[in-house]
Amino acid sequence: MKKVLLLIVRSVFLIFSVVFFALFVIPMTSNIINIGNLAGAALCVWVFCVCCAPLHRKIREIFCKRKITKFIYIAVNTIFIAFSIYGAVVTSAMVFCAAQAPAQNATAVVLGAQVKSYGPSVILMGRINAAKDYLDDNPQAAAVLTGGQGDDEPISEAQCMYDVLTEKGIGSDRLYKEDKAVNTTENIDFSMDIIKTENLNEDIAVVTDGFHQLRARIIAAQQGIKGDVGAINSDTSLLYLPTFSVREWFALPYQVLFR
Repeated sequence: MKKVLLLIVRSVFLIFSVVFFALFVIPMTSNIINIGNLAGAALCVWVFCVCCAPLHRKIREIFCKRKITKFIYIAVNTIFIAFSIYGAVVTSAMVFCAAQAPAQNATAVVLGAQVKSYGPSVILMGRINAAKDYLDDNPQAAAVLTGGQGDDEPISEAQCMYDVLTEKGIGSDRLYKEDKAVNTTENIDFSMDIIKTENLNEDIAVVTDGFHQLRARIIAAQQGIKGDVGAINSDTSLLYLPTFSVREWFALPYQVLFR
C-alpha cells in the first residue's frame, strides 16, 4: 500500500513539474525572462529529478561517490527544499491578501504596468478592466491611476489607463492621474498624497494582479496607511501567473529588508 501511495504521489509531482516547467518556459518565447521563470524552471527540473525514481537513483549514485560531490548533492537538495517551503508559505500569504475585499466606495489605486507601442500591455489591460468593473459597482468611488513613463513607453501608464477608462465610459471627474511613480512603493506613496490632497476616501482598493497584492499590502503597512486596504484583482493569464508569482517570492524579502 505504501509503495502504491508513493508511486501516486511521485506521479502527481512529475506531472505538475512538467506542466509548470512548460508554463515557465513559454513566456521566454515572448522575451519575458526574469528571476521568476528562471528559478521556477529550475525548481521544476529539481522536482522532476527527485520524483523520477530511476533518474534520482542514478544522480545519487553519481554524486555520492566522493565527499565533495556528495556535499554538493546535499547542499542543492537542501536549498531547493527550503525554497519550496518558503514558496508555499509566501504563496499562501499572497492568496490570503488577494482575498481581502475592499470597503464600499473605497478609492481605487490602480497600479501601472507596461504600455506598448500599440497601447496597454495584457497585464495593464487586465488592471484597467478590473478598475472599470469596480468603479461601475461603486459609483461613489474615485480612482487614482498611478504609473510614470518608462524609456520604452510612448506615454505614461497613468495617461494610458485614463484614456482607456474614459473611452469605456468612466467619468473623468472620478479619475486622478499620478504619472511620476517608477515602482510599486512610489505608486502607493504618491497616490496617497493625491488622496489626501483631494480629500478622497482614505480606505483604498488596490487594483493589481492577485500575485502583487501581498507586496502592495506590505508597502501600505510600511507607509503607515491607516485606512482599510482591500484588493481588486485583475484576471491574470495562466501563461504569466507562475512566472510573476515566483518573481514576487524574490521581490518580497527585498521590499521588507531594504524599503
